[in-house]
Amino acid sequence: MNLVRNLRMISLISFFGLMVTLLIWILIAEHSENFPVAAWLIIGVMPLLFPMRGILYGKTYTHAWASFLMLFYIAHGIGELYSRDAVIWYPLFEVIFSSSFFIAANLYIRAFAKLRKNAQT
Repeated sequence: MNLVRNLRMISLISFFGLMVTLLIWILIAEHSENFPVAAWLIIGVMPLLFPMRGILYGKTYTHAWASFLMLFYIAHGIGELYSRDAVIWYPLFEVIFSSSFFIAANLYIRAFAKLRKNAQT
């Protein structure tokens, strides 16, 4: 039970850490003026709003498909790290938070299923 709770907390911290990182990156950091901030918010942050309720309630199904969503953010962060010359903190945090959510969510699903199986027997 303790492992399940800890993995869920890691996934929650990683999920909201990624969301805050993206918001700060989009709203505060320097970027091209050719693309509006609202479009960046829609493309970057809005996909995270869809699984938020299920993640807050600890739904394993939502954790499963949200972990696949994190693959986009991992790929985006690695691409930005590779192509950036100046500030690498935002893409670095994006990779760290999305990777940790991906790992913690998958381990949470496994641990929750094992806990549920042991409770039934």
